[in-house]
Amino acid sequence: MENRVLGQKIAVLRKAKKITSEKLAYMCSVYPGHIRQIESGVRLPSLKLFVDICNALQVSPEYLLSQELEMFEQMENADEMHKNVMNKIKKLTPKELNILHSLLESYFISLESIKEQR
Repeated sequence: MENRVLGQKIAVLRKAKKITSEKLAYMCSVYPGHIRQIESGVRLPSLKLFVDICNALQVSPEYLLSQELEMFEQMENADEMHKNVMNKIKKLTPKELNILHSLLESYFISLESIKEQR
């Protein structure tokens, strides 16, 4: 189990339910720092704490774990896509590579602009 993935999922659910890490910690009878360590992937919750977190967030353990498995599958697909893209890039001429570089630079500038608007 990837600590970071599970922790991120817990953090997303907690924030979606407008629960602070302090309140979640209180609901689970642990220190807020413990919840923050779980959410950041520094540590995994014990089985009891995992169940307490699920109860506090009103989700089933299967929900958290199935979502984690989906994220792993997406990461595996991303690795395959990355390999395919790299193989195509290796076949580019220097001129084509410069064009691709310019396109990517424009894309990332636009992406940053969109993020700033949120």
